Amino acid sequence: MSSKGRLFLVDHMCVLPYGHNLNALILFEDAFKEHFSQSFCLASKDLPDYAEQSVRVQRVLYYPYSGVLARSPKKKPSDKAVSAPRQRMADIARLARKVAFTAIFELTRHDLVRTFTMRDWRRVFSKYEIDATDAIFFPSADFYGCATLLDLVSDLPESRRPKIHLRLIGVAENARYARRSARPEFFNSIRRAAQLGVRVTLSAETPAYVSYVERLTGMPVAYLPYPLANVRHAVNWNEIKTITSPGQGRADKGFFRLFPIILALHKLTRDEFHFDVQNMRTSDRDYRARYSSILANVPNLRLRPARLSQAEIDAAYVEADILLLPYDPDTYALRGSAVYQEGLAIGRPVVCSRGMGVSDLVTRYGNGLLATTDDDFASKITQLSRLPKHEVDQMVTAARQAYEQDFEAGRSLVAKELAQ
Repeated sequence: MSSKGRLFLVDHMCVLPYGHNLNALILFEDAFKEHFSQSFCLASKDLPDYAEQSVRVQRVLYYPYSGVLARSPKKKPSDKAVSAPRQRMADIARLARKVAFTAIFELTRHDLVRTFTMRDWRRVFSKYEIDATDAIFFPSADFYGCATLLDLVSDLPESRRPKIHLRLIGVAENARYARRSARPEFFNSIRRAAQLGVRVTLSAETPAYVSYVERLTGMPVAYLPYPLANVRHAVNWNEIKTITSPGQGRADKGFFRLFPIILALHKLTRDEFHFDVQNMRTSDRDYRARYSSILANVPNLRLRPARLSQAEIDAAYVEADILLLPYDPDTYALRGSAVYQEGLAIGRPVVCSRGMGVSDLVTRYGNGLLATTDDDFASKITQLSRLPKHEVDQMVTAARQAYEQDFEAGRSLVAKELAQ
């Protein structure tokens, strides 16, 4: 089924030249555009020119989260670390915005950023002349962008109400300048809009999050995983396995667990491994120069820069034998992982933490093992590394096929809802 209307893919968090927001806009546009007469990717005005694939998006949106996540510089930074005074000034400016916006809300109950976002949505509606024949799709839902849009559309006449689809990934739905989480109000906005006749549909990126959102909203929620972009590569399975921790180093992604896991591996087995790790940004509040130095001096460990080009990221996946994802179960309780999905696309088995949305995906698709303690991770890495190559190849091939079937089922369902 196709629609004569247009599709607008929207992400207010698409402001950084790295990460998955920009890729998600483009991949979901490619997946859904055949069902519409035209499609547009709308990103933040502050997305820099040097962001890869930035030519494929229109940078028109107000960025509501400058007090949470700083904008990137307009000029591409050098590979040298940002100077400490300059970084402190940027952190102070971001913190000042956060404190000011939060104080205004807590003292007056008026959300100034929501007002700014509403004003911007009205401008976007006017600029593109959005009406009931159109559809707005959020590949990565956020609080300010989604809640404000739902409020705006609820007040419009039916002839001007576009269809709205929110894909929930559990990252920015609760981000707000307030002492309390925005999540309850986010879901209240969805229920209220639906009761007022707004054509809003939902999906989530993990089965665990699907069940959670269905309980909260009482609405049907589709399972819509991240589109697979990378082609399948043959399993390497060299005698010395490469254990790779992809993605920019972060505390919630287990960056500080990597060295203890490596030590546990050395204690457990005489098997030799290579390690491939992406470093943490020096501007990250959790960055520890001494820890990065320790990793850099581990024998057979390649410590890559925090910022990599897409070609370098793809190369790291291709060169890997096993992906290591010791993520924090509290942070990722319901969430998926684009790193996991990219690894699945290329055909690399994983060892990841138990008790997460990602863990459910590993169990569902059967492309890896789950672990808890550092010793457990070492044991599961060793167990996985000793499987025969043909068995690993069958494992990752079957996982990709099952994932693609799930994505096509979710895509077809959402496309049908939006094209009606």
